[in-house]
Amino acid sequence: MRWISAPMGARYINRQVLGIFLAALAVLLTIALGDKLIQLLEKAAAGNIPADKVFYIVMLRVPELAQVVLPLALYMGLIMGLGRLYSSQEMSVLRSGGLSTPTLLLWLAPAILFVSTLVAFSSLAVTPMAKQAFERELFELQKNVGIAALQPGIFRIENSGRQVTFSDAIGDDKQTILDVFIQRRLDDGRQMTVWAERGQRSDPDAQGRQLLTLENGRRYVGQAGSPSFEAMSFGQLAISIDTEPVLERVRDIQSMSSSDLSGSLAHRAEWHWRIGWPIFCAILALLAIANSAVQPRQGQYARVGSAMVWMLTYYLVLMLNRWLVEQGLVPGILGLWPAHLVFGLVAARNLYLLGRPTSQ
Repeated sequence: MRWISAPMGARYINRQVLGIFLAALAVLLTIALGDKLIQLLEKAAAGNIPADKVFYIVMLRVPELAQVVLPLALYMGLIMGLGRLYSSQEMSVLRSGGLSTPTLLLWLAPAILFVSTLVAFSSLAVTPMAKQAFERELFELQKNVGIAALQPGIFRIENSGRQVTFSDAIGDDKQTILDVFIQRRLDDGRQMTVWAERGQRSDPDAQGRQLLTLENGRRYVGQAGSPSFEAMSFGQLAISIDTEPVLERVRDIQSMSSSDLSGSLAHRAEWHWRIGWPIFCAILALLAIANSAVQPRQGQYARVGSAMVWMLTYYLVLMLNRWLVEQGLVPGILGLWPAHLVFGLVAARNLYLLGRPTSQ
């Protein structure tokens, strides 16, 4: 049966798997990036992020998303691709021609190793670098958020309606606000209204507060409907502005290069988490191969549901294992290997049973 020789069979099986893998990868990345893009476009429309920075920020999130999506896409490609071969009895024909489980693993090994290597490169090097760049960009955006909140011609309502801000223009230096209007509801229920010819903002402190220094204006404080209002003219007035983070920060440890991680519990947990991603990808692929066999009449998607349970369980156990390492309940030298070992043994057992008559 020359037509089922190893090279041709390997090409055929890999073509089935890689076709679904690429489709799943495209769909999952599109969904993940689309969600990030929508969030950033909303912030750009509100003036918190310059429109020309949106694409750059999205690209900085690609490595982190890719290292998560690649193992899942490979897992789905193996489950659905091999499942189709089993359901159409093509795998039975290949088995009758001498295809063994070790040979099947050998044929699929290049694709699994290639994807696992990409995941390792991303988790150990590219993702930390991207997060460092993201932190730098976030710092610059947060510095300018006070000015962005007063972009010209837009009334901005903040703090559930407790504060309204408006400016007519921004100076040529991009730091000076012209014709500023601010209305704020004070804690005692009174309203404070401020108008000024111009204003300058300071950089935010650790709590995200900025000082807006206004020049040549008037301030009114009083209760709506009350005849008693305080009116004051000023040459210079500093007002504190609480600014919400424009984007969610990443933990400092996540943006550290892998070589800079020290021996603390948190750093050990992060180190094992990073090296655990390619291991997770490889063991997940073995689980997919071991659990992909379906009966001829079941259909190619019969194992997808149980396969997702296996993947989710593995991921949750890894997260639990990482938390135990961070808390010192699991020795740092063990890291995430207990979780990898358990699911690796399950994959090895199921692979051993895969070629036996009782597994068909």
